[in-house]
Amino acid sequence: MNDKLTIDREKIIARVEDIKNALLELGKIPNKTMADFAADKNYFYLASYWLRIAIEGVLTIGTHILSRMPANGQQKNYTQIILSLADYGILPRDFAQKIKGMAGYRNRLARLYWNVSKEEVLNTLQNELSDFQKFVGYIEDFLAKQ
Repeated sequence: MNDKLTIDREKIIARVEDIKNALLELGKIPNKTMADFAADKNYFYLASYWLRIAIEGVLTIGTHILSRMPANGQQKNYTQIILSLADYGILPRDFAQKIKGMAGYRNRLARLYWNVSKEEVLNTLQNELSDFQKFVGYIEDFLAKQ
């Protein structure tokens, strides 16, 4: 990937800001214990919404970048988008493998929300938010090279 791509930097930066804003909002939600998290039913709904926004940002950024790659073809699904970012060296392979499940999680949050438990969302808040920060860092590094 030596040539500069004709990416829409403003579009990517706007989605990066969406992810950062979602992380700020998620940080406001009590998540020390299940009792804290369950104290207000709105915490679950807010967390689910902001997680979906962050994941949408990841997928939109990936889709946009890959659409500009030479001979990329259409990616078949969102999981493949994340893995393809590793193929092009934008994400480390091990990190892409770790976060590829975001695509399915986004679909569950949006379309199968009744199958997403409070425990699962709380676990995500406690253990997975740093993945979004890492993703943003990799994208910002990518943009700096363009």
